[in-house]
Amino acid sequence: MRIAPPLTFLMASLLPRTVSSFAVTSTLTRATSNSCRSASSSYEELVSEFSVHKQLERISALMHWDSMVMMPQTDANHHERGLQSAALAGVIHEKATSSRLGELIEAVDVDALDDASKVNYKLMSKIYREKTLIPESVAKEQAELSNSAYLAWTKARDSSDFSKFAPALTKCFEMSKTIASLKLGSNPDNISLYDKMLDDYEKGMPNHRITEIFDTVEEALVPLIDEVLASPHAPSTSCLSPPAGSTFPLSSQSSLNFHILDSLGFTGRSDVSVHPFTTSFSPSDVRLTSRFSPTEWYQGLAGSIHESGHALYESNLPSSPTPINSPLSMGVHESQSLFYERHVGLSLPFYARFLPNITANLNLRSYSSTEIHGAVNSVKRSSIRVEADELTYPLHVILRTRIERQIIDGDVEVADVVNSVPELWNYEMKRLLKIDIKDDAEGCLQDVHWSGLAFGYFPTYLISAIAAAQLEYYIRKDMDFEDVILNGEFSKIEEWMKEKIHRHGSYYGSLDEMFEAEFGERLNEMYYIDYLTNKYEKIYGLN
Repeated sequence: MRIAPPLTFLMASLLPRTVSSFAVTSTLTRATSNSCRSASSSYEELVSEFSVHKQLERISALMHWDSMVMMPQTDANHHERGLQSAALAGVIHEKATSSRLGELIEAVDVDALDDASKVNYKLMSKIYREKTLIPESVAKEQAELSNSAYLAWTKARDSSDFSKFAPALTKCFEMSKTIASLKLGSNPDNISLYDKMLDDYEKGMPNHRITEIFDTVEEALVPLIDEVLASPHAPSTSCLSPPAGSTFPLSSQSSLNFHILDSLGFTGRSDVSVHPFTTSFSPSDVRLTSRFSPTEWYQGLAGSIHESGHALYESNLPSSPTPINSPLSMGVHESQSLFYERHVGLSLPFYARFLPNITANLNLRSYSSTEIHGAVNSVKRSSIRVEADELTYPLHVILRTRIERQIIDGDVEVADVVNSVPELWNYEMKRLLKIDIKDDAEGCLQDVHWSGLAFGYFPTYLISAIAAAQLEYYIRKDMDFEDVILNGEFSKIEEWMKEKIHRHGSYYGSLDEMFEAEFGERLNEMYYIDYLTNKYEKIYGLN
């Protein structure tokens, strides 16, 4: 999840990962030192203004981290922190929309800039333009709606009654359409509203391309899941739970996780919080949190490894706080966390490497690395997205994407479609996963995203998974991937990612463009389909 608190990296399954970074030749040095020689003083002042804006956002992220990790959890404290955050948000908004920024943007001699500075200038201009196109009254209404919609969602979820959320959700969709329309301005390219929402999270990845990719994934995975679940060779999952009457001590889990984080290369601060998240106040101060359960150890470990992928991305980005130093997209950022969580942390060599640590900390001495590997890769149909396994998870994303696309770009009145969300949801869940939903809480009320107006966010979950699989394909061309994991040479993986992904920041216009430059082809879902097919056919004895 990397949106401003409290949606930072998008609550619960998406919490904050504040970002910054770039380097085409070396680091942002190219975008700043070169510009000092070749660009106008207006450009230099513009960069300085945006740097201050970024530092203020980092302060906001620090306040959010404190409220989640250190601050005494009382209603009074949360109320005061809310007032403090609102005051800071006002300062940030005022600075981001100041007339001085507009004057500087107009005064820059763009032709005199080097290539990296031109990209940085374009990004700064876009940010300023979109922020100034949103009237302050609309921004305030959006913030108020997000708060009221969240409360409506919690009440509806607790009572499993979608009708209690429907009016607020209708307003959320309508507000998002209004904001997207304002950002598009005169819209000479006739960009759809959903395309604009997608671009806010996954720039340069239009709806028609996502639809083509998702349709291909769906066509491949639905029958594969049926085959896997029909196999008589399903792995045992007994090692994931403690023996009857016992638990997995949280201190032991913490010790195991911190050892693995250190091995992966994470050197920042690590704490425990209700929802795992990663945040960055500079590349030298990146922090993550974990969550542990006394009755199941793997989810805590998976969450920590997932966050380490985000954290390593943050740590490897240069400190100069300008837009070109930001991550390219949510999909790219999430591809890093999923690469570590799934392609490293779900691999057999990983459990062979850390078996002594796992058995010692969790008292699982009777299990082999192969047995543990099978258990953590087990497949089952789940109605809950955040509980879904690697193989069935994509269908949860496809379902949500299809519904929000229909509401935003459809010709029917928003309220009419929103009222049919439970029916649409249950139909798609039955069609895709063969699950009958028993109530709204289990179905369309399980996610917080829509109450935060985060439309267009869900697709990044699958885009990132596809990107991670493609990255594994290419990293195998440059190293013996399994031996690297088995030998604990994780710095080789980090250096490869730094060279291929991290150093570019937002220099490229899209994930497709970056992959074209690095690998000679754009995002290709077939690597993902092949990865899942080969992996689960082997685990479930289908080949």
